[in-house]
Amino acid sequence: MDRLTVNISDFLLRHTVERTNSQELAKPEYRKRVAYLEAWISIIGNIFLAVIKMVFGLMLNSISMLADAVHTASDVLTSLVVIIGFKMSSMPADQRHPYGHGRIEFIATLIIALMLLAVGVKFGYDSYQRYLANTPVRGSLLIAAFMVAAALVKELMSRISIELGNRIKSSALIADAWHHRTDAIASFLVAVAILASKYGYYRVDAVLGMAVSILIIWTGIEIFLDSSSKIIGEADEEQLERINELAYTVPGVMSTHDIAVHDYGAYKVISLHIEVDGSLPLVKAHDIAEKVEDIINGDLYAMTTVHLDSYNDTSHS
Repeated sequence: MDRLTVNISDFLLRHTVERTNSQELAKPEYRKRVAYLEAWISIIGNIFLAVIKMVFGLMLNSISMLADAVHTASDVLTSLVVIIGFKMSSMPADQRHPYGHGRIEFIATLIIALMLLAVGVKFGYDSYQRYLANTPVRGSLLIAAFMVAAALVKELMSRISIELGNRIKSSALIADAWHHRTDAIASFLVAVAILASKYGYYRVDAVLGMAVSILIIWTGIEIFLDSSSKIIGEADEEQLERINELAYTVPGVMSTHDIAVHDYGAYKVISLHIEVDGSLPLVKAHDIAEKVEDIINGDLYAMTTVHLDSYNDTSHS
């Protein structure tokens, strides 16, 4: 399915954003368009599936399918949070926010993570109640087959959201993907419950449901902590290494230190010290610093400030 996910993602990106390369998609103007693409795919897909589930649920008088239809419809809310979050985060800088509003994206991720935690708790509670009741889940093989098909569609939506989220490095899109996955799991469990009930194993879906709820809660906590860490100012080791590598591509840079990155989502503010030969003319040293700034800005879409220091042989021996 991974190859299929990549192919579908490339197709969607080519016909909407007109870019597929992760380097280009990381630019703020394309990044927002990718986020909107993911959100609208999610909204349209969820509404379509929710309506079909509701119709089937009413026709077959299936409580489990009606409940799952409501669950699917509720996923539209997380996609709306993505749209609102990216819309607000793309607002231009102002006097009170000189580096823009990019961190609103992290706040949107926190909201989605909290919604995911709520889904996990509710899922676990409902599963526990089903375990205590030990009542059969009524339904037909037709319902079971449809729920499996719906689960596969939702899992594909989840993978596409993750693929798009990875390409633009957006935790909000990956968090939204996990809402798709919880719905896929819920739909699959309804199918399992129907089949198990036909053979008298009424508690199978309840036990599986409680196990899955733990996974959902754990994922929600991880997403919440990751986004919180970015708001606080976590240092991304891979990003620091990349900045270091880029600085050393400029001839004349002999050492680097004190690299600092302030992450604003699509936009970053970076500062670092470079050491150059102390005997160089000031104009030449300043030219090296400007080249370092330009290469980092072009690669990471940042505003970089380079501080010049004189290279000291004794301090590096």
